[in-house]
Amino acid sequence: MSNSYDDVKVIHYTDDDVREGNQHMLDEVGCTWEQLKAQAEAGCFESEKARDVWLVISSFEPSTA
Repeated sequence: MSNSYDDVKVIHYTDDDVREGNQHMLDEVGCTWEQLKAQAEAGCFESEKARDVWLVISSFEPSTA
């Protein structure tokens, strides 16, 4: 009997991949990690996209952002 997950491809990302992806998202909203964190702490994001980016990258340490 075949496992239904046989065709699932697993991708492993390095710390550098994560850092690059996070920086790309920060560039997209036009701010630094510190600026985005300040927006989150104030509860007032400059845009919906900035809020969405924060939701994605907030779990990362600043060293990987």
